[in-house]
Amino acid sequence: MALLSFFLFSCSDEDIYISELRGTIVEGATVSLSCEYIFQTDGGRYYVPTFLPAQYKQNGALVFIKGEILDELSDCANLSGDGAFIRIEQISTAN
Repeated sequence: MALLSFFLFSCSDEDIYISELRGTIVEGATVSLSCEYIFQTDGGRYYVPTFLPAQYKQNGALVFIKGEILDELSDCANLSGDGAFIRIEQISTAN
């Protein structure tokens, strides 16, 4: 039974890559994107959170996010590659 469990959990079609990013929550309109809230990394990339907890829906909130950057683009994506979804695993205020 243990061997079967090992194979079931180790043979996945999709690998999950968790990124650790620091940045700022901004209102989409402030960066000319039509999404409600955007996560802007310190490096200047924009990601759209798939679920952003209410306490972080503040323009200018500095945060630390552990999450998976998805291949799927949001409706407010732009031609420079900004606007990919990020699935948040953990979020906290940045120190």
